[in-house]
Amino acid sequence: MASIHVIDDESSVCWAIEKLGTKLGHEVRVASTAEQGLDLLEENQPDLMFLDVRLPGMSGLEALPKVKEISPGTPVVLITAFGDLEVAVEAVRQGTFDYLVKPFSVEDIQTVIDRALAQHTEEDQEVRPERVSADLVGTSLAMQEVFKRIALAASSVAPIVIQGESGTGKELVAQAIHRYGPRHDQPFVAVNIASLAPSLIESELFGHVRGAFTNAVQDKRGFLQQANGGTLFLDEVAEIPLPTQAKLLRALEQREVVPVGGSKGEKTDFRIVCASHQDLSACVKAGTFRHDLLFRLNTFQINLPPLRERAEDITPLVHHFIHLLEKEYQRPLRISAAAMEELKKRPWYGNVRELRNAVEHAQILARSGVIEVEHLPAPVDRQWFAGSPEETSVADQLEANIRGWTKAQLNEGESENLWARFQSLAEKEMLEELLKQCDGQYLAIARILGIHRTTVKKKCEQYGLLSPDQKDD
Repeated sequence: MASIHVIDDESSVCWAIEKLGTKLGHEVRVASTAEQGLDLLEENQPDLMFLDVRLPGMSGLEALPKVKEISPGTPVVLITAFGDLEVAVEAVRQGTFDYLVKPFSVEDIQTVIDRALAQHTEEDQEVRPERVSADLVGTSLAMQEVFKRIALAASSVAPIVIQGESGTGKELVAQAIHRYGPRHDQPFVAVNIASLAPSLIESELFGHVRGAFTNAVQDKRGFLQQANGGTLFLDEVAEIPLPTQAKLLRALEQREVVPVGGSKGEKTDFRIVCASHQDLSACVKAGTFRHDLLFRLNTFQINLPPLRERAEDITPLVHHFIHLLEKEYQRPLRISAAAMEELKKRPWYGNVRELRNAVEHAQILARSGVIEVEHLPAPVDRQWFAGSPEETSVADQLEANIRGWTKAQLNEGESENLWARFQSLAEKEMLEELLKQCDGQYLAIARILGIHRTTVKKKCEQYGLLSPDQKDD
C-alpha cells in the first residue's frame, strides 16, 4: 500500500483521485490549499503527490520548492487547466514527475499512479502544457507531447533535431528552446540553408578571409562564429552539400571554425538546433546526408505533427490568430460557426502557416468584423504540396533516392562501376523481399520478374540469400 497526497481546490478532482487510489489499495489524503498540503507533508511524506498549479493563496509552483525540501524523494504530478511553456519549464527545472492537463480521465490518473509508484526513486521530468508560448498553440495530445519535449530540451544544451512538414512551426520550436534555455541571453542565429546559393553555403556558415575567392574583398564572419555563446539554428539542414557536412562535423567535434581560405581556426561554443522537412535517416540511406553527422546532431529529436493529424487544434489556432489580428489592426474580429466548421474540414497541407494565411485573408474581406465562409480563400490545390508524405508516391520517393545516391557517389569520387554497384543494390533488396513473399519458390519469383528460374537461383546465390536447404534445391 502506498501513500498519496492530493492538493487541489476542486473537490471533484480530489474525490476522483481519492476514490481511484483507495480502490487500488492506497491511502489517499487530500487538501484544498498549498498551505494545508505542506502541513500534511510535515506529518507524512507520501509516495506520490498530485499538486494543482492554481490554488488559493500559495500556488503549486510556489509550493514546489518547499515540497522538495520537506520530502525530496516524493514524485510530484502537477495538475492544471492553464498549461503554458513557462509553467512547463519551471516544472522541469524543479523535477516534477509528470504534468496533467484538465480535463483528464481516470485512466490517465491510474497510468500516472502506476508509473510513479513503479519508479519511485527515479527522476522522470515530463510535463504536459496546453500551449508552448504566444506563437505555438495546441490542446491536442500530439502537441502536448511536443511541448513536453520542448521543455525537456530547453533544460539542456544538447544538440536537437526538429522534424516536420513545412509550415508546422519548426523555427518557433527552436526559438522556444533557446528562449527558455541556459543561453537565452546570448545570440540566436537562424539560417535557412535552402535559401542560400549552394556555392555560398560554406562561406555563409564558416565565413571567409579576404581573397579566398572572387569578390571576397574583406574578411567575413560566418554564422557559426556569430552564434558563439548562443544557439545556431540550421533550418533545412539536409540541403547542406556533403563536403560542407564534413566540415560542419569537424567544427562541432573540435569546437573550432576555420573560415574559407583561412588556415587558422577560431574557437567557438554554440548550441546547435537543426530542422528538416525531410526524414534525415532516409537521407542517410540515400547517401545525401552523412551518418556520422546525423549521430552528432540527433542527440534529442522533436517531431512536429502535421495539422491534419491534430484537427482539434484548428479552433484554438484560429482564435489565436484572430486575437493577433485584432491587436495589429486595432478592430474587433470574430468568426462565424459556419466559417469555423469549414476551416475544420480542410486538410491543410500547408499546415499552420496555410491556416494563418487563410485567416488573415478572410479578415481583409470581413469588413463587418465577422469572418464568414465566403470570406475564406479557396482551398489550396494539393499539387502545391507535392512533397508532402501523402502526395509523394513510392515511385517518386524511389526516383528521388536514386538521384540522391548517384549524386552522393559522384561527390565522393565513387564513380567506378557505378551501374554494377547500383544494380547489385537494387537486385539484392528486390530478391530478398520476393523470397519472403513467395516462400522461396524460384518459379513464382521468375514469373514475377520475367526471367528464367535458373537465373533467379544464381542471383540469389550471388547475393548470399539462400539458406543451406535452398542451396541443395
